[in-house]
Amino acid sequence: MKNHIKTAFSLLILAVILIACNSDKSDKDKTGKQNTNKQKDTVQIGKDQYRIAEQFTGSKNQIIDLIKGPANFVIVHQGQGTFTARLMTAEGDIIGVLAEVTGDFNGKKKVEVPETRAYILDVKTDGVWSVYRE
Repeated sequence: MKNHIKTAFSLLILAVILIACNSDKSDKDKTGKQNTNKQKDTVQIGKDQYRIAEQFTGSKNQIIDLIKGPANFVIVHQGQGTFTARLMTAEGDIIGVLAEVTGDFNGKKKVEVPETRAYILDVKTDGVWSVYRE
């Protein structure tokens, strides 16, 4: 009889552990509440190792690694002011101007990357923007 109780108790503990391990915690924060503060991308994107899919506000320089050859960029800007996005070498040489507009912008730009290395994405704006490589 003692063995049956021990077995039943062990199975109960095992079931509790399995249920706890399989619960979905992906949308909950540390307090167990639903997480509603997820960052959303500016545009829909596919899986790509070279994508830059974050949304930024204001001027910013980013270092990005690119492979030699053609590179297609998707550029989105939301704002009233001037928006300039340039791709530059670490030495400051301009490889290509991705956008130079005023106001809202949603477009694509193809740039020929001269060599595989790190480049600088130089963005000047007061608005909200996103740039990623297709």
